Amino acid sequence: MLMLVVTIIIAAVVSAFSGGLASGSKKIPQATMQADYSIRDGMTIWHTGGDPLPTADIQFVMWDGPTFGPNVEQSTKQILEMKTMIDGTGLPIMTDSGAYNTTAFLSGTSLSIKPDGCYCNVLQPNIAPSDYVSGDATYPSDGTQQSRWGLCISNPANIGKEFTLSLNDKNGNLIAKTNVKVTP
Repeated sequence: MLMLVVTIIIAAVVSAFSGGLASGSKKIPQATMQADYSIRDGMTIWHTGGDPLPTADIQFVMWDGPTFGPNVEQSTKQILEMKTMIDGTGLPIMTDSGAYNTTAFLSGTSLSIKPDGCYCNVLQPNIAPSDYVSGDATYPSDGTQQSRWGLCISNPANIGKEFTLSLNDKNGNLIAKTNVKVTP
């Protein structure tokens, strides 16, 4: 009888401990997205299904794919600036003060970045050539600057190449990912 009581007590302790662990973990939201990028028209990102995503809790990360060259993924990875994005009504997602005009990215809605927000020194500042001028589609480059210009998605020579866009929570957990082809 004593062994039965001890076994029940141990089972109750183990059950309570494991139940506490499971309830303490936060569920990562799930969603699907699609995106289009055009040098002329900018970028549009659609939330095509899944959980509603609070804009204050998400970030978009992009990096050049293998079509840009070997081993460029890590050197081109950048978090997109939310201040450059607008919602489907044309309202900026985030104000200059850091407040959010759009509180959630919902299924069936889109976010956009206008063409001037897609210039190399705005969208990809970590790889923008130091002497690049915003909107200069005929950027005259040479030497190491040329190799950096070759990684910019706004470079017309990159039409047809693909980059990756991911949607993550602020802890870096992946919510959605898509490949995007550079179009004219």
